[in-house]
Amino acid sequence: MPTTRTLRAVLLAVLTLAACNAAAGPSPTPVVTPEPTPTAVPGDPGGGGGTVGGGGGAVGGGGGIVDPGPGVNPILGQATFVGPTVGLINQHPVSVQLVRAATDDQGATAELRWWSGVAPCNALDSVQIAKDDAARTIKLTVVEGSGRGDVACIDIAQLKATLVDLGKLAAGTWTISAEGDAPSIELEVA
Repeated sequence: MPTTRTLRAVLLAVLTLAACNAAAGPSPTPVVTPEPTPTAVPGDPGGGGGTVGGGGGAVGGGGGIVDPGPGVNPILGQATFVGPTVGLINQHPVSVQLVRAATDDQGATAELRWWSGVAPCNALDSVQIAKDDAARTIKLTVVEGSGRGDVACIDIAQLKATLVDLGKLAAGTWTISAEGDAPSIELEVA
């Protein structure tokens, strides 16, 4: 399992290559993934708040931030949205780098982002949800695994994201955290 230092070194190499490729000319059209509405990034001094999905629950307060893209904050760049894959082996938790959440009429949803390798060597197995209604806390753990069989795996970092349905939450302030480096966030539920 790569260390945080190794993942950061890989990330730096990927960003350097991306900058060189951008300078070389236009790149092919990227794969289109769902775009969340901009929302506050915990710890970002420029962010004031906002919502994801147009719901009523604000993350923070104020007017929100615009996604600056990978040149300014790589964790907000074009992530590959992934869903669970069945039959994986070597399951293990990964370090989530960003948690965002919002509510709407249907309930609450969280978006998790993390850096990982590419499939089939690194694929999403599941997201474990530990919810404490009395304390109004939710702890999320992203679990990845690898596909079966002999596969040659390239050593490249990929920004991944997934959406997690948190269901209907009782009114009040909920603290949502994830396994990894992402700071916990607070979600106001009306």
